[in-house]
Amino acid sequence: MPAAPPLLAVISGPSGVGKDAIMSALLADGEFARPVTMTTRLPRPGEVDGVHYVFATREGFEAAVRSGELVEHAEVHGRLYGTPRAQLRDALASGRDVLLQVDVQGAIAIREAIAEARLLFIAPESLEQIEQRLQERDTDPAEIARRLDSARAELEQQDAFDAVIVNVEGALAGTVARVRDWIARERARPGRRAVEV
Repeated sequence: MPAAPPLLAVISGPSGVGKDAIMSALLADGEFARPVTMTTRLPRPGEVDGVHYVFATREGFEAAVRSGELVEHAEVHGRLYGTPRAQLRDALASGRDVLLQVDVQGAIAIREAIAEARLLFIAPESLEQIEQRLQERDTDPAEIARRLDSARAELEQQDAFDAVIVNVEGALAGTVARVRDWIARERARPGRRAVEV
């Protein structure tokens, strides 16, 4: 019996909800593959080009959009983000299930472009939880206000996702376990087809 095709699990949610911590925990043991997102934002301390993100100029990013190199792209908080088609193909070719972390706009765009993608929304317990996390990052107060406005709008789009998991403060291991359980259920879903990129 042939092996099941890799699953494409798209993980999204508001800025500051804890997606990075969840992704780090899921990717730690090499069980999953992850395409690297392209962005025009500047690297944060410790981020490496080609590992954490593919860092690009706005001109380079726009050229990638024009050439069809990106599966999806969106402008978030004044910066461009997108998923390079080649990165996604390489990740799927590994034979492992693929985790893709994108913003809410990007997740919905992927759903439109790739019918086989499965979308998971990571929700906060409250907007106060997001505000506190953004403050811990030393984010500028005006930027915090902008991101909270975005978070309110993004929370209204939860119904466009296949599942919603709340990231409970101080219980990351439990959240990661629930995400793993969701991935396992999606992987076992009858009639699942190979992802076409």
